[in-house]
Amino acid sequence: MASSAKNYIQLAKSLPEPLQRFFARWPPAAIVPEGTPKTLYQERRANPFEFFKNPATGKMQDPVYSNRRQAQLVKMAREHGVEHLLPESKKGTAYRLAYRVEHGLRVKGTGVGQSVKGHIHERHMIAKMEARRKAMLEMPKLIKTWKRGEMEEIKTPAAVSHYQVLNLTQSLVDSHHNPPTLIKRAYHRALLQNHPDKAARSPASSSTFYSVDQITAAYTVLSSPRDRAAYDASARLSQQQQQHGGGQDDPASVQFRTGVENVDLDDLPFDEGKDVWYRSCRCGNDRGYVFGEDDLEEVGGEGELMVGCLDCSLWLNVHFAQVDNDDTAGTYRSWPLELPTCASTTAGDLPSSTKAFAIAPYPTPV
Repeated sequence: MASSAKNYIQLAKSLPEPLQRFFARWPPAAIVPEGTPKTLYQERRANPFEFFKNPATGKMQDPVYSNRRQAQLVKMAREHGVEHLLPESKKGTAYRLAYRVEHGLRVKGTGVGQSVKGHIHERHMIAKMEARRKAMLEMPKLIKTWKRGEMEEIKTPAAVSHYQVLNLTQSLVDSHHNPPTLIKRAYHRALLQNHPDKAARSPASSSTFYSVDQITAAYTVLSSPRDRAAYDASARLSQQQQQHGGGQDDPASVQFRTGVENVDLDDLPFDEGKDVWYRSCRCGNDRGYVFGEDDLEEVGGEGELMVGCLDCSLWLNVHFAQVDNDDTAGTYRSWPLELPTCASTTAGDLPSSTKAFAIAPYPTPV
């Protein structure tokens, strides 16, 4: 008993002065020996943290320690590990936790068995927090689903023209007296018809929904007369390729290309070290268009090679003619075009490969 008393004395000396003064006036019953008389302060007030009813007047008197001073004592006692020696207080940790469980947070009516009487955002707070918690728990699964590509999305055709996106036709635009106004109205109408809310409400609808990027790209191309002319030219070229070579199910045959520039093979510089033709692009790449003799052989029967830029979406349509080394009298022949401009070229000037390629600067069919 003597050793424990010494420990309590050493502990009391290490406490701050407000706690030492409090425990001197109201010594805890847990450390005071039995039979110890009460102090004068204990006789007047058993618990200095509670209201007191005056026996003479019958009126309630304030606690000795106000709520602010109680909070300070509880904080100091909690820091020094002697909070359990203090009398019961509304500022105590156990009381505050129990009050929070029963009455909820600072929002009215969020406790157990209470009805909310606050603002609308307060009444919906619990449901929103629960929905947010569930969403955060399901986030890893959602990310994995997106990465696997299993997320249900609005399906759109792989190849669709800009006119189809804006629900227009080329003949309607060409014949209209004011094409910019027509295209702008179609652009606004397409944005309204393909709004994400409408697509979410009718996922099983047979109508096709287009993204904002598709609609914006279609409007950007069709609203510019120069870009629209290039787009129409590339569409006609794709239709010709589809009729001659590609089938309807061939994705390459129905792919439209914008920004097509027509050049002759003879106008392009040739890199003898790498055996490739090249040309700079408007995007800034000095060798944006690069192709070799193997690429020409693949489309030798067509006389045209579409080369895409390595850094942007522009295309180069290279015109050439195919000539065999076994031809007579050193005359280049194009397929299916005649090359009158290359008649002076001899067979000895041809490359060592089995096929040579000459220029066909927009010749007329034979």
